[in-house]
Amino acid sequence: MKHVYKVLTVILFYTSLCNGMFAEQGADFKANGTVKGRITDSSKQTLPGATVIVESIHTGVTSDANGYYTLSNLRPGIYDVKVSYVGYTPKVIKIKVINGKTLEENITLDEGATLHEINITGAFSGQRRALQQQKSKMGIVNVVPADQVGKFPDSNIGDALKRISGVNVQYDQGEARYGQVRGTSADYTSVTIDGDRLPSASGDTRNIQLDLIPADMIQTIELNKVVTSDMDGDAIGGEINLITKSTPSHRVLNATVGSGYNWISDKPQLNLGLTYGNRFFKNKLGIMLAASYQYAPGGSDNTEFTYVNDGKNNIILNKAEVRQYYVTRERQSYSAAFDYKFNPANKIWFKAIYNKRNDWENRYRITYKKLDSSDKKQSVVLQTKGGDNGDDKNARLERQQTYDFNLGGEHELSALAINWGVSYSRASEDKPNERYFGISLKSPFSSSFQDVSGRQPYSNIKIPDIEGNNWTIDELTNSNRHIYENEWKGKLDFTLPIGNGGEYGKLKFGGKFASKVKDRDTKNYEYKDVIGDEWKNHLTTEVRNGFMPGNQYPIGTDFVSKKYLGSIDFNKLTGTEVLEDAAGNYHANENIKSGYVRYDRQLGKKSDLIIGFRVENTNLKYSGFNLIADNDGNQSITATGSLKNHYTNLLPSVLYKYNVDDNCKLRASFTKTLARPKYTDLIPNVNYNVQDATAEIGNEKLRPTTCNNFDLSSEYYFKSVGLVSVGVFYKDLHNVIVTEKWVGSAKELPSNIGSADYVIEKPNNAYDGGIFGTELAYERDFGFITPALKCIGFYGTYTYTHSTTRNYNFEHRVVANGEKIKMQGTPEHTANASIYFEKSGVNIRLSYNTASSFIDEMGTEAALDRYYDHVNYLDLNASFTFGKKFKTTIYADATNLLNQPLRYYQGTKERTMQVEYYGARINCGIKINL
Repeated sequence: MKHVYKVLTVILFYTSLCNGMFAEQGADFKANGTVKGRITDSSKQTLPGATVIVESIHTGVTSDANGYYTLSNLRPGIYDVKVSYVGYTPKVIKIKVINGKTLEENITLDEGATLHEINITGAFSGQRRALQQQKSKMGIVNVVPADQVGKFPDSNIGDALKRISGVNVQYDQGEARYGQVRGTSADYTSVTIDGDRLPSASGDTRNIQLDLIPADMIQTIELNKVVTSDMDGDAIGGEINLITKSTPSHRVLNATVGSGYNWISDKPQLNLGLTYGNRFFKNKLGIMLAASYQYAPGGSDNTEFTYVNDGKNNIILNKAEVRQYYVTRERQSYSAAFDYKFNPANKIWFKAIYNKRNDWENRYRITYKKLDSSDKKQSVVLQTKGGDNGDDKNARLERQQTYDFNLGGEHELSALAINWGVSYSRASEDKPNERYFGISLKSPFSSSFQDVSGRQPYSNIKIPDIEGNNWTIDELTNSNRHIYENEWKGKLDFTLPIGNGGEYGKLKFGGKFASKVKDRDTKNYEYKDVIGDEWKNHLTTEVRNGFMPGNQYPIGTDFVSKKYLGSIDFNKLTGTEVLEDAAGNYHANENIKSGYVRYDRQLGKKSDLIIGFRVENTNLKYSGFNLIADNDGNQSITATGSLKNHYTNLLPSVLYKYNVDDNCKLRASFTKTLARPKYTDLIPNVNYNVQDATAEIGNEKLRPTTCNNFDLSSEYYFKSVGLVSVGVFYKDLHNVIVTEKWVGSAKELPSNIGSADYVIEKPNNAYDGGIFGTELAYERDFGFITPALKCIGFYGTYTYTHSTTRNYNFEHRVVANGEKIKMQGTPEHTANASIYFEKSGVNIRLSYNTASSFIDEMGTEAALDRYYDHVNYLDLNASFTFGKKFKTTIYADATNLLNQPLRYYQGTKERTMQVEYYGARINCGIKINL
């Protein structure tokens, strides 16, 4: 905290200096001047990425994501300034620069003749803004504006990301949760809000879950595949920057009402949205408020299988599960943005966003256990997962929340521009009263299983009735879990143009401090030995008819009812704490100090160069718990104590762009980036389960993964709306972190628990690696064939990646001679395609996404490695927009038309490890823009 106070003190000093001493600079203070303003079109829509050139000195800038531009350090005089934007008629205006003054010059562009020839609403309008931003950037950037997201059936940010080249997403309950960029693990891509990384509500990853944020709450999604030195360096795959809704240039009022349907839940959904923005006090104060609400009952049909080596090099079935999920997902999101302009040279702003996702889940699971053991050890367990009845749902509640509050300012001190910001972010996950009730029966099933090592193994023996058989309580637990991560950040940036108007370049430098605290606290109690047989009077049938993995599974099986489970008053019972869960608790503190310098320079009329250097110093302090068993099998936990670690990373960067002409761009870059270990991997704890013979061991000695990134790309932008691009990249990674698994013992485990045949997991800097890839993108309407086809267009991308590994440093995994280990999280092929029709307010779009399989997790041997299977998604959406004063859009969409399941396989494609079906979903509604 003391570091944040120091930064805040400096910021307040500069704010006072700017608004006081330099608010009205004296006439005798001879200095160069500044011109700044906002660029919009005739409908008052902002134009991000517009090119602003001072023609006489051949230098200029581009407008930012909100349409603002700044020309600094101009000598007094009269200049011709040319403003251009794809699809608009270029405009040349004369400006008069005065000593030491900041001139505000807002500019309006008119649509050009080329764009008047086609329907420029809808898809064309949003996409041309995205293309202009990509075109003006120095690095390789993909941009998805909010109105373009609305043309796809995407409910959250993750779903919208899968439309971008080089991006693959992984799903949970039918929605995209994590994004993988350019063949790298999701842990290697940072997710930021307005340039600042968001903390994670999850206990085992640094990344925020993308399904937490509704797509309609974001103004623009920027995927920066190449980062510059003024950006955080923890972005090996890239940076997904979510730009929140900013204050508008005019009054904005939008409303959305919609509903939907899912066949698993057989219940309707609800979607609501509202946005309001305006400017007041002679445009000095700007306000933008937004809210979104989604209520979506759903669920999934699931089967899972675990295979092991029997010690004779035979892979055999160890466990099989049938799972029925019923999940109700509720999302709420609220945002606010304010800015106040004291004068053209000084502005402050404040942004805030709050996201909450409630998942109420009931899961009914049939588990066939120890199928690789003798008949006497085999059993079947029927488990109900639920929660208390406090909200009348009797379902397990997982509540994830994020807050982000950001205060900042922009000031011009003669030629020197100062930007500052302080922010507070918080992410949390709560699971109150998560309950499991399992009943078991000793019974052999191994000989009854069919299609073993195939797509859908199943037992052809009916599960014995509960009445008349010796079913006993296998587990009854009630747990409370709380995870949170708090983060304070402060930053200070300076920009100094060199020469008249920056004709010799621009120097940018600054620093940032971030302080993070993360805690996990779980308390779980077991009650199976203190409850009677009342549960036998509260049974219910839950595996539904139409179970999508197949009707060969035991439809109609009885489970303890969720209502009975929710009604149990555990305050009247005496439980035993489950120490295996308590041993997973931890406290972590991380402080990151960084500084950078960046030099931008135009080299003649066609070339641009950025040279940068960044230093990041990371200090860690963390503590956890070890689980200990004595000679009698009694368990206890002991604190690990507080351990420290620190490291410094030097991150150079060079970016070059060659403008063949206004429509053709060539780019090349070298950057160095990193990925820090997960908090849970660093905690030096030992967590084991005697009953299941499994153990998880932390590794406080982990080093961050670093990467040298090389990129080449070329793009050609069509004169209407569209582009064709090709790029190649190579990522040279060092100290890649892999969770290694083996069967045996470990020095960290106590010798008295019979640890010779435990399945052990431990993270390790396992190898170095390389990823080579190429990206292709094509986007264009068909008007170039014949004018009659200008209302039809195509959008498509393809990415190929190939990974290699070397310099193995496994503790136990033996790499066979000639064995080729692939990087985790690297699909070889990803592609998406969309064909659309848009005319007279009608918009129809058919979208297809595909990605090949990839290794997701290493097993104890190659035959047991886990793979995420290939996917194919097909979505359809349509809308009709009418009205001028009150623009109204009626929309409908259908997603997952191919009923693509989430599927993992083990070792070979045919050996299913998990398959989960969600079914198709439909949504419809109305949007009104006043």
